[in-house]
Amino acid sequence: MPDEPRKKEFYRRIKIFGLLSFIPIVLVSAPLTGYFLGDFLRKRFSWGNYATLAFTALGFILAAKEVIRIIRISMKIENE
Repeated sequence: MPDEPRKKEFYRRIKIFGLLSFIPIVLVSAPLTGYFLGDFLRKRFSWGNYATLAFTALGFILAAKEVIRIIRISMKIENE
């Protein structure tokens, strides 16, 4: 039974590492998705370049929000 706390701690560290390693993926994919969505809408509905800019900015904002959420979840797991 003395091995049980070490095993629990190990799995907790793996879970935190998994969450934190997801941050770069979010930081890349959200703005790229915003860019491609804005570019698609610009071409489809003949909107100006502001659509691409607006959706890319929205992607950056949502990426930052998601990173904050991931960090809060990992801190909650750390404090358990």
